[in-house]
Amino acid sequence: MHTQGDLDVNSLKELSSVERTVLGVFFYKYAGQPFSNMLTSAEWAVDGLSRAEAMTAFIALRNKGWIKAVRKSWGENLYYIPESLFSLLTIAYAARVGMFAQQKVHVFQDEMTQDKPISSYEVQKVKIVREAKPDIAAELLHILAWVVREGRDQGGLLLTSKGTIHKKLVQRLSRMTVLSPEDFAELDISYDHADVYPVHVALVIDLLLSLGLIEKVHNRMHVSPDRLRYWLTLSWSSMHREIFSVCMDRYGVAEPLHQHFRHQLLMFASRVNEWLSITPGILNNDGLENANKSGGRGSTSGSTFSAHIRGWLHMLVGLGYGELGESAAGELLYRWQIAPENLLNFTNDQAENPEQNTIFVQPDFEIMVPPDVTPQVRWNLELGAELVSRDRMSIYRITKERIIVATDIGFTADKMIKFLGRYAASGVPEHVEPAIRQWGQEADGLNLTAGQDVNQNETMDKVKIRDAWIYAVADGAIVGTEEFNGRIEVQKEPFYIRGRAGLIQIDSNLHTYEQEHTITEHSALFPGYGEIPEMWHNEWRGYHVSTARQIAAKAIEWQTKLGLKLGSTTVYVIPDQIHGHEDWTLTGWSISDGGTDSAVCCSFSPNEWKQIRLIIPDHA
Repeated sequence: MHTQGDLDVNSLKELSSVERTVLGVFFYKYAGQPFSNMLTSAEWAVDGLSRAEAMTAFIALRNKGWIKAVRKSWGENLYYIPESLFSLLTIAYAARVGMFAQQKVHVFQDEMTQDKPISSYEVQKVKIVREAKPDIAAELLHILAWVVREGRDQGGLLLTSKGTIHKKLVQRLSRMTVLSPEDFAELDISYDHADVYPVHVALVIDLLLSLGLIEKVHNRMHVSPDRLRYWLTLSWSSMHREIFSVCMDRYGVAEPLHQHFRHQLLMFASRVNEWLSITPGILNNDGLENANKSGGRGSTSGSTFSAHIRGWLHMLVGLGYGELGESAAGELLYRWQIAPENLLNFTNDQAENPEQNTIFVQPDFEIMVPPDVTPQVRWNLELGAELVSRDRMSIYRITKERIIVATDIGFTADKMIKFLGRYAASGVPEHVEPAIRQWGQEADGLNLTAGQDVNQNETMDKVKIRDAWIYAVADGAIVGTEEFNGRIEVQKEPFYIRGRAGLIQIDSNLHTYEQEHTITEHSALFPGYGEIPEMWHNEWRGYHVSTARQIAAKAIEWQTKLGLKLGSTTVYVIPDQIHGHEDWTLTGWSISDGGTDSAVCCSFSPNEWKQIRLIIPDHA
């Protein structure tokens, strides 16, 4: 038996043709959604299979790990295809599912051209209609640092009696983030406290809660020290992948065709900055009459399907994952701004290049920050300086106000000076360091006065001591956090655990059920198998019409095929009904020998065939 982790292209090739067909049918129809319906004989006949063949293959797929199961509390099983297989199956079954996104060649934007010469009539211009915003990984660090600063005196953000952030802080967060409601408006996201949180604020909070980076304890919301410490050890690409996995699971519509679109968008792009054409049929509702039969969010009409596809693309643009374009012919295009392979769970991350981990401190107290500095360095800047702008080259500014606040949370002026001295490529201008030191002394004086005037309770002191290393910096060699290393044990589990409480309501509840490992035996598909004559299924023979009727009835009971020899022609029939008694006929779906033609509804009389045989699936 294969384990889920070792299923790959080779193990897919090892499946029988029937097993591959059955897996393809379930993947197309359900994607990652749970299912209990094993489909009818009529539905399997479309692929030339009897239901017995399909069920035999289904049991084999369960044994081999391609399909998993959970058990509901009342004993019913739900089956599903593991999410880890989506990338492989998206490629393998693209023809069955249909192409929702395709590579677009011979396009250019402005002065961009292809490496190889192309005649002018082959080239199409692309108009950028929605530019990618700054990337979400750095944005989350910006927001986490804000939570640290805002909650520094209370051990976190104080919550209302309803468990929500106070309105003034919500408004402040809404203004400070680069995200906006328009980025997520068309996703039709349902979430708690919609009267308090604009959708973009709700999504940010949900992301941070889902990743475990913030947590709600009693009447406060604060940064989780253990999770943040581990988060800051990740590369940017790892952060983007973790965030993207939350988006894929929580913010897209669960309906199968939506899942297929999202995975094709990821899998069919071979590299960053390569334009993908969004199949016009998706946006025009062509051929999508069955797109929304599964129920759940976004399942009302083809137009809703189209709106959610656009909504998903707009969300990716808002989070900095890609951007939207439009061809001269009005064709909708999308391209990734983050390498799509970095978003796949089986990707191995490349180590950060320490030689590129430099910043540039200017005489006017501004800090120029290239995009490739590590998250740890970016975190220090978020704590000790004020963000002015974030783009390919971000700009921070050292200010008196920020130095005072940073000192209050443990990132002192001395630590800021050491940090700048370590990472500033051209050094620190001579007048900048004395200014930082002066502001630090003023901060120390303010903190001393505050300590004399206010008797902080013991609980708050413990909170500050516990979280002190966070409020300084991730690099223990600089800030002297070695004393905490022995106390904080970081469990390197996946950041996103399905079922962790967030704000946004999701459709999937598979995680709430117990895994079911018991697998049906093949013999259960053919009750009374040992009681029938072996010749019925071992030999081609002619029988009296009454015996032939018994064989046909058994085929209907077991939902398996009959083989019929009509002169020199052999056909296979998936029987459906017997009509009449002594003078009887059989109706069902006829499949030619070899299965090259489509199944056809037919009617047969016993006097039409010379020999008959009950077909039991291989390995059953």
